[in-house]
Amino acid sequence: MTSSPSCPRWVLPLCLLVFAGVARGASEEVDPFESFLRPAHPAAEGFSPWPDLSKARAGSPVSALARGRVVSVGPERDRVTLEHLVHENHELVRVRTEYSGLEAVELRADALVTRGQVLGRVGKTSRPSVSLVSDRRLSIEEARRFTSSRARLPQPAAEPVLVLISHAKHQLRLYERGIERARVEVGFGQETGPKEERGDNRTPVGMYFIVHTHRGEFPGPYGAYYGGHWLKVNYPNPWDALRGVERGWLTEKTRERIARTWEAREATEASTRLGSGIGFHGWKGEWSLEQTQGRLSWGCVVFHPRDIATLYERMPRGTMVVLF
Repeated sequence: MTSSPSCPRWVLPLCLLVFAGVARGASEEVDPFESFLRPAHPAAEGFSPWPDLSKARAGSPVSALARGRVVSVGPERDRVTLEHLVHENHELVRVRTEYSGLEAVELRADALVTRGQVLGRVGKTSRPSVSLVSDRRLSIEEARRFTSSRARLPQPAAEPVLVLISHAKHQLRLYERGIERARVEVGFGQETGPKEERGDNRTPVGMYFIVHTHRGEFPGPYGAYYGGHWLKVNYPNPWDALRGVERGWLTEKTRERIARTWEAREATEASTRLGSGIGFHGWKGEWSLEQTQGRLSWGCVVFHPRDIATLYERMPRGTMVVLF
């Protein structure tokens, strides 16, 4: 059913970047829940400020901007490239940082590094540099804005409670600090595809937080369809708001307000063309995937009555929810 958070610190203020793609494992059969939660190497927890190496003295240390994996080391051991995995909305994306003009690089390919770990030292004769690459090599100003807006990044596996939902699998999994505790079947909106605007009867994809819960009776002609339970998430989020700005539906000021309140895990704007009132609820009776194809609501995630009754208290306010 429907009712009604400026980019957060780790979202690029003008959202200039289009990442190279979702970080996937080699096999197409990889469990999407596990590949999101436990990628090939640990996701970055945040980026250090962009360094100014123009006045760096020979012998001074050069450190990794974020946690990542060594992709390559130059044959002269004077440069190193790191890959970083970043949780960006409902996707896990790859970016690279490249460091050159170094000496005494002692790392090897595939080694894991932590943010602030010394990679090497400024060479005596070469000019040190660092660059950031996504789908393209960023300018210094873009790279500076990228790192400053991602000083802190989400770590879903560390959340006290995390809910992951797969549209393709019609499945929800509940985790407590990365440990799976429950797995249930769910349904979605009556129309397929990610939600775009109010009234399209689609369920969103993205990262949200539970901001309101209620159990009991619901008034009105559609009250029975809640199945006695309601957990609202803070749709729209900053990425939804960016879509709204690009389409002329939202002002930049509204987008900034949505991002601030979303990051605070509070309810976001309810009156824009993007729509609102997305959450979890039960149903007026039992339903089956075979009979309904899981297309039930006006955009919410629908539980079987027995499952919502069991899991309701295990999804408190502030719970991170990721739909993909």
